[in-house]
Amino acid sequence: MKQAAPTDSIALLDRDMAGKNLSGYWSLGMEGLPPQPMTTVEPCLWKWADVHESLLRAGEVISLEQSERRVVRLVNPGLEERPFATHTLQISFQYVKPGENARAHRHTPAALRFVIQGNGAYTTVNGQKCVMEPGDLILTPKLSWHDHSNESREPMLWLDGLDFPLVQALHQVMQERYPKRRQDIEKGSEEVTDKLGASLRHGMPLADFFHYKWRDTERTLRALAQSPAARDRFDGYLLEFRNPLTGGPTMTTIQCALQLLTPGDETETHRHTSTVIYHVFRG
Repeated sequence: MKQAAPTDSIALLDRDMAGKNLSGYWSLGMEGLPPQPMTTVEPCLWKWADVHESLLRAGEVISLEQSERRVVRLVNPGLEERPFATHTLQISFQYVKPGENARAHRHTPAALRFVIQGNGAYTTVNGQKCVMEPGDLILTPKLSWHDHSNESREPMLWLDGLDFPLVQALHQVMQERYPKRRQDIEKGSEEVTDKLGASLRHGMPLADFFHYKWRDTERTLRALAQSPAARDRFDGYLLEFRNPLTGGPTMTTIQCALQLLTPGDETETHRHTSTVIYHVFRG
């Protein structure tokens, strides 16, 4: 005696569900998932000579009237057509010539500036004038108004870091121009730093903090390097830029740090799931 054919099947169910914009969890093939994180991002070394040459050439052919910013981006060969350094970070280098102004705007990706070359130009962040010197770290958190002006006699170069690809993956990228080309300056970094100290001591309302000065950072890093007990066997002497308002990471999605390797130092091999971009500043 023959058994009656089933009136339903997995294939038929899958087909009918697809027509209703549904999908069964059984089709994911959980047994095929990797036992450890996988990525197409490749280790890559970008040489400063190549970056610098490209920036200077861009300075000859790109004006800040033609382009919102004059930047050269690091592109990871493992990301195919996506012009990013990693799947979560965009790293660029920006070049502003004497007399130029990069107009004010804001965007949802958070950004940082690490100054490489030049003195006297400034970034204005939400009305705060941040005069740039080599080694300074300047933050422009998400949706902060910012513009860059070079009123000095020498070109300015700095590293830009943004969480653009992460924000893009969340479908949250937007940009907005400021009503004027430049913001009005309301205060300076020194004033904000002074008020921050008083606020922390006396429980007063806290202002946003955007500017880590190299003179303060270097002094702290050198003091750290005087203590052998402070050396980490994986990273040497590592100084993190903490958010003074929260005590947490530099920004919600990006942690910044300085690393010092003393002569003859060799750290131990290690790995982690976080993505790291190193820029050689000195040495």
